Amino acid sequence: MAANRNPIDATQAEQTGRDAPAEQSARPGAGADLARRRLRQRRLRRILAVALALFVLVAVADLAFRPVGRIVPPPPGAEPGRWVFLEGAANTRDLGGYTTVDGRTVRRGRVYRSGNLGHLSSAGVSAFRDLGVTTVIDLRNRLTPLPWSNGDVLGVQLAARVRGCRISFEKTADRSQFYVLGVQENQAAVRRAFELLAQADGPVLYHCAAGVDRTGVLSALLLRLLGVSRADALADFRLSEQIGAPGNLDAMNRLLDEVDRQGGIEQYLLNIGVSAECQRQLRQKLLEPLPSATPAIATPPH
Repeated sequence: MAANRNPIDATQAEQTGRDAPAEQSARPGAGADLARRRLRQRRLRRILAVALALFVLVAVADLAFRPVGRIVPPPPGAEPGRWVFLEGAANTRDLGGYTTVDGRTVRRGRVYRSGNLGHLSSAGVSAFRDLGVTTVIDLRNRLTPLPWSNGDVLGVQLAARVRGCRISFEKTADRSQFYVLGVQENQAAVRRAFELLAQADGPVLYHCAAGVDRTGVLSALLLRLLGVSRADALADFRLSEQIGAPGNLDAMNRLLDEVDRQGGIEQYLLNIGVSAECQRQLRQKLLEPLPSATPAIATPPH
């Protein structure tokens, strides 16, 4: 029977015999690799657990010890629907309701401007949630908008996506150029703020520290893009005066003059990198449609 053994079978058996010791010797190494992987996984789980514990600790400390900001209610006789009261924040307003030069209206409840949200009370956080804001744009010059970097309170962070657009308006000898130079030196951040406004899937709130300078500049440029008149954009800027926080009116007029000098708001925004498509999206999102019986008017804002 052995003499009739198939040569191919004999060759396979011989090969199997040679491979068996190699496989046996490989098994201890495979076991060591598996043990090392499991050890790394355990270490990773411990690191994640410690990170989570630290996050919870910071969150609790943030809620327990961060002081509530100065209570600044809307001014007496305020325009209905314009001012929003968030306890612990100041200068919060709805940017909607303005009429454009072609007869359209800026949508209400879509864009809010404010002072910082870093010291909201629990009632302020609740009022913020009621606005339905999905995106917050923090214009302050912070390393990160997170709470442990003096960012917005945790309740805001949990209710909305907070994005940082770091803008720093340097003090200048000629204060009338404060806003012109501020935009010029922070073009990337201003462009990013416009892009975030266009990309947001719900209402947006943007703020700086007091809701006056950086927030005021972004608001004036946005209102002009939407077709709101220069007079109304300036009137919105000056509303901060009603709570004792005046902006630099001369600097704002110089900024709007610079917009006109560069060929109007569309060209000015193009010059700092805000694309025509981004501008179109903002108009589409933030303007009420014209009544069907009223033809569109292509008159530029004055």
